[in-house]
Amino acid sequence: MQPAFPSLDHGSRLILAYADAQGALERLEERRRLSPVRRPWRIRTLIAERQALARIDNSPIDDQAFTIDGRGAVLPSAFDLSHWRQAVGAPITLDMLLNDGLGVMRWLGIVAADGMDATPALRSGRSPEDILPAIAQWQQAAAALPPSPPLLQSAQLFHLWQRHAPIGHGDLVASLLVGDRWGPGRWIGSAGGLIALGLDNSSVAWRQASGERLDLIWLEAIATGAHAHLDLETRLRAYAWRAAQHIEQRRRPGRLKDVLRLAMTHPRISSASVAKALGLTSAGAIKLLTIAESEGLLIEQSGQASYRSYALPINMTPIAARRPIQDWLIDDFWSDEPENTASPEPL
Repeated sequence: MQPAFPSLDHGSRLILAYADAQGALERLEERRRLSPVRRPWRIRTLIAERQALARIDNSPIDDQAFTIDGRGAVLPSAFDLSHWRQAVGAPITLDMLLNDGLGVMRWLGIVAADGMDATPALRSGRSPEDILPAIAQWQQAAAALPPSPPLLQSAQLFHLWQRHAPIGHGDLVASLLVGDRWGPGRWIGSAGGLIALGLDNSSVAWRQASGERLDLIWLEAIATGAHAHLDLETRLRAYAWRAAQHIEQRRRPGRLKDVLRLAMTHPRISSASVAKALGLTSAGAIKLLTIAESEGLLIEQSGQASYRSYALPINMTPIAARRPIQDWLIDDFWSDEPENTASPEPL
């Protein structure tokens, strides 16, 4: 990922890069509200962001390790050893981020919600009692930063956390989470790992970047992560449209639509998971999965008989391709999630 607009001076490049990043976030927020596949898309992007953070933390995790409950919440995996994974998708106000050190520690999962808990901090290299004043020093330094637009200041907060390293271990992931919350987290669309997703697709040495170079790399990472999410939404909508045509052409579709909706929200499904989720017999679930596979709506991944797993026949790996997103008009056929109406924080 090279900084955009190389023929312009730095100030002009920064303005254009900022507009590109903010425009991508606004487009992402719009699709979050209006997309007919917003529920499975939200789940898939949350998994993608968690995976990006885990790879940066040198603890890669497969998408099959995640569990999605009936409410659509992505539950942490026992195999996920990355730092501060509970902060992904967890809320924290901007005021708390800069003024409540203990609140930041609870958000990251360093301490339990009811107070100091040394056990989670053993891996961090410091005790919670030592981390709290170190975070307070970072907050004081952050308060002294000159005013700047949110997306640029988020890069400064990221860099400042890196310099202070208040936790002692896992500070790279913590700094990305903090920077993401201060910047893209103001819009609906990032769960905390959107910038990590953009940087994970980067070919530049971003970890040691600072100053003007970091500003451009950071803004490009925001735009790249947002476009990766938008690309994923386009592929999900294309699949939903094709699947809807198959279902409408069937004289007796039965629970096929429910099976495909389940497949859209889960990286892998099996006859056992389908039977449990939809209240079907094992034989009924196997029959529906077989029909979906025969019509090209699902592909078999592995296993035999009732142990076979199935997935959507599309590439779910986020592609950080920078190209216009085609806005196909399809009916709200798949969505069972209400529209969002406001950003989590005022801009």
